[in-house]
Amino acid sequence: MSHFPKSTFRIFRAPWVVPVSSAVICDGAVVTDGSTIVTTGSFSDIFSQYPDLPVTKCSGVLLPALVNAHIHLELSVYGVVYPPKQTSSMCEWINELLRTRETAQFTIDDIRNAATQTVLEQYNSGVALLLDIGNLDLGLHSLRTLEIHPLLEIYGSSAEATKTAVDTIEQLPTEQAVTGHAPYSTSPDLLQYIKKRSTQQNELFSLHVAENIDEALLLKEGKGCFAQFLKNRTGSKSLFPIAGIDSSSVVEYLRQLGLMDSQTIYVHCVHLSDKEIQSIADTETHVCLCSGSNAFLGVGTARLQVLLDHGILPALGTDSIASNPDINLWSEMVLLRKEHPDVNPEHILKMATYGGARAMGRESVYGSLQKGKTARILHVQDDMFAHASNDTEIIDLLTSKGQPDLVGWL
Repeated sequence: MSHFPKSTFRIFRAPWVVPVSSAVICDGAVVTDGSTIVTTGSFSDIFSQYPDLPVTKCSGVLLPALVNAHIHLELSVYGVVYPPKQTSSMCEWINELLRTRETAQFTIDDIRNAATQTVLEQYNSGVALLLDIGNLDLGLHSLRTLEIHPLLEIYGSSAEATKTAVDTIEQLPTEQAVTGHAPYSTSPDLLQYIKKRSTQQNELFSLHVAENIDEALLLKEGKGCFAQFLKNRTGSKSLFPIAGIDSSSVVEYLRQLGLMDSQTIYVHCVHLSDKEIQSIADTETHVCLCSGSNAFLGVGTARLQVLLDHGILPALGTDSIASNPDINLWSEMVLLRKEHPDVNPEHILKMATYGGARAMGRESVYGSLQKGKTARILHVQDDMFAHASNDTEIIDLLTSKGQPDLVGWL
């Protein structure tokens, strides 16, 4: 029997506790010291160990906080950017986004305020950790509502643009984390430079990869919509294919550049072959899926079951509201269930929690209800949970019905 100061230690009891790292617990409990988890288990076992601790009864489901591993907060101010027409290519949508950004009259305060509102909405939906990719330093990492990990996104597809980008990076504070955008928009020299800097900083490196099928066509043959997009944008001929680099696939191209390891996150990953997926698994590179954005842009559906079969647990991201009208991880889980009905729902819930935490290197704090992890625990309530009779039904409800009526924090 253990005794703790009642002022800091407490038992939270709930009809269902979903640790993610272990089986769902009916009539479960979590003990916290106010900041971290002490233990998790059935209420009867917990109370027999700690009978002197106060008990707070929760009426819903306790589970780990959600982790959004890919978002562009600075685009919040622009709202949804629709393609020019229903049959538009991704390149046409990118042009529309750029036109919107270049013609808008928003101030930095407008951009920051809209981003802050998105952060609040993410927190209210149950997100505790965000990986934010942007072109501006919004200073939002100091917000107390949730933890934001910002990466400054760098472009530069030509030799001249690469030199300008490197000069810009070298003027940044040494602690400023930067990342590339995509293989089609960031030259190989610039990608290698950024990755080397990230490695020296022990920082994350995130990259949009295989989001659109034309990306592989650009690298392999120097053709497709991205080739035309870059020509129109920069006035220069495509660099691709590059002599001496095997560009037969997007992932092989990136592997040869040394851009694959456990601190790298490939985002979207819609158009990947079995060989590319195996290469990602072999190098312990992380994957983040953004199904809502993919569906909005009509670029295809990632091969989730194949990724799982190769031992890859993807993270989940929402991308920005510019390409996803519903930037909500609960909605992402619902969409994944619809797109991949044969995938075990437990994997999908784990993607939204542990998958993101691990991809960001924060699994010691977030992702599951285990000893030593954060006590920022979700308490979700909804009438539908009262009809669940077993763990399978609870996981099904959490992943297929959307955001619960009430999402709160312990």
